[in-house]
Amino acid sequence: MAARVLDLVPGEDPEQRREERAEQARPHAAPPARVLGIRLREMRLEAGLRGQDVVAAGAIGSTSKLSRYETANGAARPDAATVARLAALYGYADPESLRALTSLVDDANQHRWWTDYRDVVDTSLNNLMAVESAAKEIRTFSDSLVPGLLQTSDYARAIMQAPYLGKPDHATIDRRWEVRRRRQQLLESPEAPDYSAVVSEGALRKWVGGRKVMRGQLRQLFNLAENRDSVHIRIFTDRACEQVCPLTSAMTVFKFPATGEPDMIYREGLNSGGTWLSEPADVDLHAASMTELFQHSLGKRETLALLEHLIAGFADDAEPDRN
Repeated sequence: MAARVLDLVPGEDPEQRREERAEQARPHAAPPARVLGIRLREMRLEAGLRGQDVVAAGAIGSTSKLSRYETANGAARPDAATVARLAALYGYADPESLRALTSLVDDANQHRWWTDYRDVVDTSLNNLMAVESAAKEIRTFSDSLVPGLLQTSDYARAIMQAPYLGKPDHATIDRRWEVRRRRQQLLESPEAPDYSAVVSEGALRKWVGGRKVMRGQLRQLFNLAENRDSVHIRIFTDRACEQVCPLTSAMTVFKFPATGEPDMIYREGLNSGGTWLSEPADVDLHAASMTELFQHSLGKRETLALLEHLIAGFADDAEPDRN
């Protein structure tokens, strides 16, 4: 079932409802814990139960704990026995439903490799990687930079130096690149999601890191676009803005396996994290914009041809491309 806005259940505590809305609006919760929470709340509302009804039935210890489960908020991890009791109370005791919920519980409690990089992985990046690892399809647009999953080491390091104002912390940059490289392995795995990236022509003409760095980055994009079946790279040309304008400068649409998880949107900032959107109206708007951008971008053959042209423009003996 897709996430949707539901009216207040008759008799439900308005104060608890306001708290739940506030928690759900926060951007820090992400799949799989967030998906589990959304699903549990939908199931409870479908059953017509208030939080106090669930507690009175003995399925969980308190309404505050139930709220933490439903909003994926707090340090407590969900346990399978509690989730099973809630599912049974809500009328979802069949084996298939329980397997899907148990899988989400296991994923929510799984130790992620990036927890060993707490010094350079903030909450925003932690949640982004959790979502990426759960998605079956990722579609992204970037107007100013090559997306992180496609960046070379030199290109990424050039960007990562930006916050240090000419005095880079090389040890921190090394750690950040190590995280990014491990994150990129997602696209190399046998279970890689289907990944589509629309990159603006302007982003590919910027001299990030200089001529050599850009030449290497463009070659990387060419090789991925030509040889990786699950990676689809398209260029959104400057002239395409005659027909459609991007909704935002950087966004990613995440789609999940067919087990009831809602799609999610991530709007990203430069070296400053991003914002999660999961309300159906927001998701539909950004997904439609993403589809439009892909449709008005160059096809695969034309993208490869333009990449070759741009690579030649960054050759050592080439004049700066002013076009």
